[in-house]
Amino acid sequence: MVDPADVIDIRDPDIDVEEIMQRIRQRIRERRAQAQARGLDYDRLTDGALDGGPDRHLSGDLYYDLHQARESAETIWVPLSVVGEQRYPRFLTPLLNRVRHAAHHLVLYYVNMLAGRQIVFNRAAVSAVSGLAEADEKTVERLLVLEQEVASLRERVAVLEKRQTPNDSTE
Repeated sequence: MVDPADVIDIRDPDIDVEEIMQRIRQRIRERRAQAQARGLDYDRLTDGALDGGPDRHLSGDLYYDLHQARESAETIWVPLSVVGEQRYPRFLTPLLNRVRHAAHHLVLYYVNMLAGRQIVFNRAAVSAVSGLAEADEKTVERLLVLEQEVASLRERVAVLEKRQTPNDSTE
């Protein structure tokens, strides 16, 4: 493998290469810590595991989409955000804001109740698709083994057919 120091030649005296490299290393450490805090394996995520890996047969897009689905499966909660205060007379504004706030809380209660059900469905759907992908990978691996066995058997049959003499076939 080529060393980047041999390839990149920076000649601008205003650019501090060491400082840039330290920033990059710091960002990698931060992202690794963020991944660990979320229970993820940073190295696995960054070393190409999302494309299925070298011994995977399914599309890398499938593995990327599964990763995205796992990441977003539980992010559908609706936050409280009462915005857009309208112009009302001063004596009505506090009362109307309290009513809007209470109504928004009530709506959030029911929306988030449905969001919780959707999260359960999302988890099950992602788990099912992941299971199907794994089963398909095992099926493809088994198919490859069977193809090798068939090729080996064909070779053996060809050898046996060559050994057979014309007198053996007439008997």
